[in-house]
Amino acid sequence: MSNAIANSDPEEIQMTLTLIWLSGDITKYVDILNELLINPNHRSHQQIAKTLQDEAPSPTTVPFVRKALESNFDYLEYTCSDSDAIAKWFSWLLYSIGTPEAIVLMKEYSNSDDEGIRKEMIYRLKKISV
Repeated sequence: MSNAIANSDPEEIQMTLTLIWLSGDITKYVDILNELLINPNHRSHQQIAKTLQDEAPSPTTVPFVRKALESNFDYLEYTCSDSDAIAKWFSWLLYSIGTPEAIVLMKEYSNSDDEGIRKEMIYRLKKISV
């Protein structure tokens, strides 16, 4: 995977991701999945976010979610989704991680200038007792 990322090769990234999905132990690949969460050279960002949320919520993911939120989702334009739909991926992921750092990030982005991000973070924060 390191080679695929270094070479910005979407096909190789996708092929290697398929091997990760089939591995049966996603927790061994959290670092790679974190990196791919913000890498623009593939089209599996939503699947990666969902996998991290469901199978391997990790505090190490929080800084990567921050970078995604800071990006204005420019690298996710291929999804043709509004910011609220994309923000939902990340709010659920932060919710699943559930650490104080994850909650602080949700609170921070509940004041975002982007209405979609702001509304989604406010909504998700209401689902936890903070």
